[in-house]
Amino acid sequence: MVGFWLLGYALGFFAWLVRAPVINAVTHLGVSGDVAGALITGLAGSVVMLVGVTLWSYLSNSS
Repeated sequence: MVGFWLLGYALGFFAWLVRAPVINAVTHLGVSGDVAGALITGLAGSVVMLVGVTLWSYLSNSS
């Protein structure tokens, strides 16, 4: 569980660091800055969940 927490924290921190350039790039496509921030947050959260479920599935099948 600590590993998932650390992974989520690290990915969230990375998403925060890259949010400004990504928001600037996405706003050129006509999307508002708030929506672009939500897209970044959603992507980071989905990656954490995907890794978590994949590891959980792998670890529960190998027992």
